[in-house]
Amino acid sequence: MNNSPIYPSMKSQRIQMGGWIDQGFTGNFQKPSNNFNLPVTFNDRSNEYQMNQLYLFMERAVDFGGDQLDWGFRADLLYGTDYFYTTALGLETHADGSPHWNSGDGPRRIGTNTYAMYGLAMPQLYAELYVPWLEGVSIKAGHFYTPIGYEKVTAPDNFFYSHSYTMQYGEPFTHTGILGTFQVNEQLQLLAGVARGWDAWEDPNDDAELLAGIGWVSSNQATNINLTLSSGDQDVAADASANRTIISFVLSHQLNDCLTYVFQSDFGIQENGNINQAFQLSPAKWYSINQYLYYDVSETLAWGARFEWFRDQDFSRVLQLAPPFASGGNYFELTVGANWRPHPCVTVRPELRFDWSDTSATIPNVPGPYRNFQSDYQVLLGGDLIIRF
Repeated sequence: MNNSPIYPSMKSQRIQMGGWIDQGFTGNFQKPSNNFNLPVTFNDRSNEYQMNQLYLFMERAVDFGGDQLDWGFRADLLYGTDYFYTTALGLETHADGSPHWNSGDGPRRIGTNTYAMYGLAMPQLYAELYVPWLEGVSIKAGHFYTPIGYEKVTAPDNFFYSHSYTMQYGEPFTHTGILGTFQVNEQLQLLAGVARGWDAWEDPNDDAELLAGIGWVSSNQATNINLTLSSGDQDVAADASANRTIISFVLSHQLNDCLTYVFQSDFGIQENGNINQAFQLSPAKWYSINQYLYYDVSETLAWGARFEWFRDQDFSRVLQLAPPFASGGNYFELTVGANWRPHPCVTVRPELRFDWSDTSATIPNVPGPYRNFQSDYQVLLGGDLIIRF
């Protein structure tokens, strides 16, 4: 007789594990002296291999739409060069922004803090409860990716290897708090929640932000509209905070069986985020228009294009210059690329990207934001390989 205990299998408990490895290379024809493609982030190293994401997750997804109470959870770990852009205050970094569990010996720098090229981040750790009310309600509590915007941190969820300025500089990456999703009917979805601010595990000033959104899909599933909002006081110093509000509108429309168009527009405002011509604190604003066009050639090949205008009106988001000594504030980028899927678990994403900007400053001397702040344009040719497992 076998007296050993019988444990339920992970499969019987609907627990899944998975992940991917995303690695790429970006050639910069201008060969900046600091080897950075900035202000382009994520694929930020020029003429150098990057393992952007070695990504692992474990989850028990709730049975959304079912007729019974259900529970779930998700935990994500990201190792690679992209960790730097997904850190949260009080988790991967200390309250002063210095690295917590990653090395501080590296080429990246914010203020007086330096950061390693490779590191580990935990962008998601949450529990979820499903309630069979309306057409389905879920309540997520913990650390999770933002519902705001169009592009995502997770590599397989984007068409392009590089990211828009809007996603990089105008939106949060993660939140820590509670978020409810209410499926009112087949076409209408509502979001509501509270969180601790942008990219914050801990909030030194105990300030909260509102998360809200509304989503609508047409009856034929061809058109999707999402309007999301975040508003609340954000930490601007150890003992001070100020309101920051971001509104994002995303429209996706399938023109025909092969062609899809996406339009995005964001507007953001930060209280006391700018020093005006009179050297007084005033609100800082940023806004953008992004357009995407995708063409499916076959089940394994698609072409895409992205054109963006990002306006950093008060120089608070990208270079963070003092407006009395700066001019411009407009950033443009045109990216064309392809997605080739030779295997269901493999995606190749080559792209050609052209950036230009009228941003400049006399103090310090910044003739342009590219080529280590010495040019008003740059051309990038790159791509990556995603392998899912």
